[in-house]
Amino acid sequence: MLDRFGTFIGFMVGAALIIFGITWPDHLSNFYVYEITQFETVIDGLKARGATRNEIALVTSQMVEFKSSWLAAFTRFLDLKSIMIVLGGSYAATLIAFPVGKAMRTIILVFAVFGREKKDEEFEAVYTSMLEFSEARYRKELIPDSSVERVPLYFMRDAMNNFIQVDWVSEEMVNEIISSQIENYTVEENNDIAVMEYMGRVAPAFGMLGTIVGLILLLGRAAGESSSIVDIMGGMSVALITTLYGVLLAQLIFLPVSAKLHRTKESYIRLYEMIREGVLYLHRRERPDVVEQDLIIYLSKRRRLQLQEERRAALARGEFNL
Repeated sequence: MLDRFGTFIGFMVGAALIIFGITWPDHLSNFYVYEITQFETVIDGLKARGATRNEIALVTSQMVEFKSSWLAAFTRFLDLKSIMIVLGGSYAATLIAFPVGKAMRTIILVFAVFGREKKDEEFEAVYTSMLEFSEARYRKELIPDSSVERVPLYFMRDAMNNFIQVDWVSEEMVNEIISSQIENYTVEENNDIAVMEYMGRVAPAFGMLGTIVGLILLLGRAAGESSSIVDIMGGMSVALITTLYGVLLAQLIFLPVSAKLHRTKESYIRLYEMIREGVLYLHRRERPDVVEQDLIIYLSKRRRLQLQEERRAALARGEFNL
């Protein structure tokens, strides 16, 4: 029911935004156009009441000064109608294409670009902890709860508490449960990525829609006998800025966020797979050197080479025992 309501709302919002983009006054949509309109109104008023040439020149110089200011350079790219057509239209289309909950999460997902992938230190923390626990398991000793609680990763602590201390749980069941958790995480992340990729595709399309609307407005006003430069500028602002907004939103926000979500997902999956391998080794009470040889491949190349060099040096000194 909620998804049907969201689809209906998305359709109505999209239609309303397009109508808004067509009918909203240009001088109330773009600050630059608004200021130019004000200057031209003042100049026309001065001419109508027979003001002196100096008075008209003063206002004209103020208009020229505004056009060359940084404020004008910035505000001429800010257009409310264009923002609503592109951003609002893209979000309305997302409400139609996806469940309401997924569409609402896009606001949160945009800030995911500031998140991080799993670092090498976290992989090494899993590696070190698994080697420590494998020593105790291989000697058939209990792993203290305090040691498990010190593990910095919740996924690993949860797996340790659920499977390692309970020997009657079969290896197949352990593997199936952890694999299902990883699969569920993957499906959820892929859904979020799909939403952002969809918005990255539709934003340029709504930019082109705004361009068509702007060109229609421009041609209609240019054909009028009383059309002014402000009327032409209003149509041009919608025609060009919507395309700019569509490209910027797609290439600077939606698609980069989806790429970041994908990379973050891959790093989490890799870490979870490392934990799954380690938990299965612990469940089987494998020898620590077997655990080390398998889990070391998850570390960075630089760290692997460093650990291998340290191992060779320890073997040369006779300090390393298998």
